Amino acid sequence: MRPDECTRLIDELLDGLISQEDLQRLEAELESSSESRQAYYERQMLHSVLQAEAETHFEPPTVTRPSVWGEHRRWMIGIAVAVSMLLTAGLGWWIGRIDRSDSTSTPSIAQIVHQSEARWVRQRQDGTKVGAGLLQLEVGLARLKFANGVSVTLQGPAEFEIVSGDQARLHSGILTAHVPESAIGFRIETPALQVVDLGTDFGVSVGNDGLTNVSVFEGEVEVNSQAEQSGDVPARRIVEGQTIRAARLSSTIETVDFETDPFERAWPINSGVLQTTGVMKFVSPGPDFVPGRFEDSEHIVVFPERRGVLLESSVRVDVLEPGEYRRLHDQPALSLAIANRVRSYLLQLNPSDRNRTMVMGQITFDRPILGLIASSRKLAESDSVLGHPQGVYEQNRRGIEAPRKDPPGKPDRDTVILAADKRTLILNLGAGSALDQIRVIVDDPNPTWSK
Repeated sequence: MRPDECTRLIDELLDGLISQEDLQRLEAELESSSESRQAYYERQMLHSVLQAEAETHFEPPTVTRPSVWGEHRRWMIGIAVAVSMLLTAGLGWWIGRIDRSDSTSTPSIAQIVHQSEARWVRQRQDGTKVGAGLLQLEVGLARLKFANGVSVTLQGPAEFEIVSGDQARLHSGILTAHVPESAIGFRIETPALQVVDLGTDFGVSVGNDGLTNVSVFEGEVEVNSQAEQSGDVPARRIVEGQTIRAARLSSTIETVDFETDPFERAWPINSGVLQTTGVMKFVSPGPDFVPGRFEDSEHIVVFPERRGVLLESSVRVDVLEPGEYRRLHDQPALSLAIANRVRSYLLQLNPSDRNRTMVMGQITFDRPILGLIASSRKLAESDSVLGHPQGVYEQNRRGIEAPRKDPPGKPDRDTVILAADKRTLILNLGAGSALDQIRVIVDDPNPTWSK
């Protein structure tokens, strides 16, 4: 394949425009040509940088690289660092119209911790602390962290009003929320409903006419109608896997089919994943979308597993330090120390066609990666502590260990690159006889911040 044609197909893949026929051609080319694989990595990094539309400049930190890095790969890791730093910097663009919120006139209640292509009615940057008042997000995504640990991600266009540390109003738009146990009772009001959290993850969408949908991804919430004629109508409890709907001025709360589509852009960010590229796909929220219950033969699927786990005993891992890794089962014995508070994700490739060529993907987290587990035994050992509570985990061969006998001409197809800032992970996986899985352990400190 000519280099210019390969570059065109790579760009179409990264833009999501590639046809199935061209995808198969590109996969074959990437497997057979090391030059094309190098071009893929370079275009992938460049694509992410261009998407970030950087408005600032920075000097990447100097990092001591472990011996597993080859000199010819150093440029790749440096670009990955740049990408993840740009993403976590929350690069967006804004215009200067005035809204009804003034963070300098009221005590700080929440903080903007991440933005993606966000445009506000009033300019706001990452790290901005806001008090009571109305926030108007015209387009893009923005994640807010409340002082009590509540995390809310808005999807524009949205009008979101902060009332207090445990109460907010969504006048219109889409949000997802994670409420830790320390903040149970947090309330979201809409023109149709009051939604009281009982320790959960949920999404709320409000149309311009006030029509409100509430979907519970995990845990449960209590909902009350805002209509005056609701009178003594008791509150309803909505549990994970359920969606309800209510109209403005109506006392009727209707149960509808569980719906996650409106929240698929905001949900990953609220779960700590800032970006995925390539064939990496963040799984939909809900009880049916957990390891062992959901299969996807076309993507490296990202399953969020647990949050806020305080490690009471050491956990054996395969990777602790940045670098490029191929034969993970040859790495020395490593352990993650106790007393770390962590969250975990499972990345899985389970194609129906075991002869499929390799696939590539990249994922960037909002916090540093503390360790990676990619061998069968260590995955099984950590399932009880870090696996999803409703997950169904196979005990057969899993992970991304090298096969017992490498296929002719296809040695060491599985490659893992952990960037030097420890937030970006790049995977190059080929289907073999085992289920490809890797558990990512991410730092998850106390969710509160100082006012």
